[in-house]
Amino acid sequence: MWAARAIIVTVFAALSVEAARADLSAGATAVLAAVDVAVGLAFAVAALAAVGSHAERLTVAAVGAAWLAGSTFAVTRSLHQSVLVVALLAFPAGRIRGVERVLLTVPAIAAALQIVPQPGVAALFAAVAPVALLSAPRTRPAVRGAAVAFPAAAGAVVAGALMYSWWGARHDPPMSPLVVYESALIAVAAGFVAATRAVRRGAGRLADQAIGGDRGSGMTGLRAVLADLLGDLDLRVDLWDTTAKQYVDPATGATRPFDAEGASPVRVDGALAARIVTTATAMADPPTAAAVRTAVGLAVANHRLRAAHEQRVAELHASRQRLLAVTDRERDRAAGALRTQVIAALDRAAEALAARDRIHVPGPDAGDLGTLLDEVVAGIGVAAADVRRIVGGAPPSALGDGRLRAAVESLAAASPVPVSVGIEPMPAAGAAVETALFYVCSEALTNIVKHAGAGRAWIRLRYTDGRFVLEVGDNGCGGADPHGSGLQGLADRLAAHGGRLTVASHANHGTLLTATIGNPAVR
Repeated sequence: MWAARAIIVTVFAALSVEAARADLSAGATAVLAAVDVAVGLAFAVAALAAVGSHAERLTVAAVGAAWLAGSTFAVTRSLHQSVLVVALLAFPAGRIRGVERVLLTVPAIAAALQIVPQPGVAALFAAVAPVALLSAPRTRPAVRGAAVAFPAAAGAVVAGALMYSWWGARHDPPMSPLVVYESALIAVAAGFVAATRAVRRGAGRLADQAIGGDRGSGMTGLRAVLADLLGDLDLRVDLWDTTAKQYVDPATGATRPFDAEGASPVRVDGALAARIVTTATAMADPPTAAAVRTAVGLAVANHRLRAAHEQRVAELHASRQRLLAVTDRERDRAAGALRTQVIAALDRAAEALAARDRIHVPGPDAGDLGTLLDEVVAGIGVAAADVRRIVGGAPPSALGDGRLRAAVESLAAASPVPVSVGIEPMPAAGAAVETALFYVCSEALTNIVKHAGAGRAWIRLRYTDGRFVLEVGDNGCGGADPHGSGLQGLADRLAAHGGRLTVASHANHGTLLTATIGNPAVR
C-alpha cells in the first residue's frame, strides 16, 4: 500500500513539473500553470484520500495523470475525459458491469482519439446519469443511492462545463471557459472522496441490518435478510464442517459441492467458517462485500456459541437425569431392605413378646417384668410404624408400564386424610415419568397430613395434548411455600424430565399442586 502511494506521488511529481514547464513555454501565466497542475493533483489527492476499491481509486488517479500529460503531449489532450467516463461507469467497485455501461465505453474511446466533437463529449457525460441509474447495483438503498448519485452528478457537472466551454468559444462569456471546466473537474475529484465515504458508511451498516433483520432467527433468517438486501433470492450461506472438511446446508445438514460459482469465503478468527454463494453485483463493491462477510461471520460465531451452549445444557440435563435415577434406585433398594428385613424382624419380635403370658416367671419380680415387656412391645410397635412411614414415601415396586395407578391408590389408602383418586385411561408411561409423578403425590400427601389440617384431599391424573397432568389438592389452610425445600425438590425433579410444577395455595382456601410432564416413552 505504501509502495503504491510512493509510486503515485513520484509519477505525479514528474508529470506536474513537465506540465508546468509546458504551460509556461506556451506563454501561460504562472497562475494559469499552477491551476492546471492543481487539477491533476486534485485527482491524485482524491485517489489517496478516498476509501473503497483500489481499482476505482487507481482509475481516478489515472484521470489526473492523463490531465497533466495532456499539457505536455497534445495527442493526449482528451485522454482524461475518456478515463473519467470509465471511472464514473466503474464506480464504486472499480469494474464496469452491465451491458449499458460497457456500450458507453465505446464512444469514450472515440473521445480519447479526439474524433468526437465537444458537444458529443458533453452528451457522453450526460448519458452517464441514466446509464448509472439503469444499471445500479442491487443492494440496500443507502449504498445504491451513493453509487448512482455521484456518477450522475459528476457527469452532469462535466457535461455542463463542456457545453459552457463550447458556447464560450463562440461568444463573450462572463467567466473563462477554461476556469469553469477546471473548477468542474476539481469538484468531481472532491465529490469522489465524499461519495466513497458515503458508500462505506451505507455498506458498514449492512452487518447491523442483516443481524437485526426480522426474517427469522439463526442462519436461515440471516440468509433471507441478505437475499433481500442484495437482491438475489438464490443467495445461500453454506457452513464449513471442520470435521468432515466440506460445506453443509445449515438448515438440512446436506453437503454442498466444494466448488460454487460466485462463492465468497468467510473466516472467523482466521479459520474458514462459511461461504456466501451469490451472483449479486453489489458483492463486487469491496465495502459491501466486507460488510456481508462480517454479518455472516458474526452469525456463524453466534451459531457455534449457541450450539456449544445447547450441547452443554443437554449434557447437564442428561447428568441430572442420571443422578436422579441413581438416587431413586438407592432409595428403592433401601426401602426394599427395610420392608423385607427390618419391618419383618420387628414384627416377629413384637409377636414373640406378645406371647409373654406363656412365660412363667416366679417370684416377686414377675410384675416388673411384665411392665417392662409391655414397654418393649410398645417401642417395637412405634419403631415399626416409623419405618413403615419412611418407606411409605417410596414406590412399592419399580414403576413404569402403567404401574403408577396402583402405587397412587396405595398412597391414598395409607393416608390418614381421606383421599379420592381419579385416574383417566391413558397410555403407559416410562419409569422416569411415573416415578416423578409418584413422588409428587407422595410429597403432596405428606404435606397435607403434616401441615394442611385438611378434612379431605384428592388426586386427579389425566393425559392430554401429549402430556401427563397430575393434580393433588386439599381443602386445608393453604399458605404452602412453593420455594420450600420439599416443593422445590419436586419442581427440580420434574424439570429434569422437561416438566414443570405449579402451586396455587391461598390462606384458608386449600392448596393445589399441578405437575405437567411429557413422556418420550409413551406407547
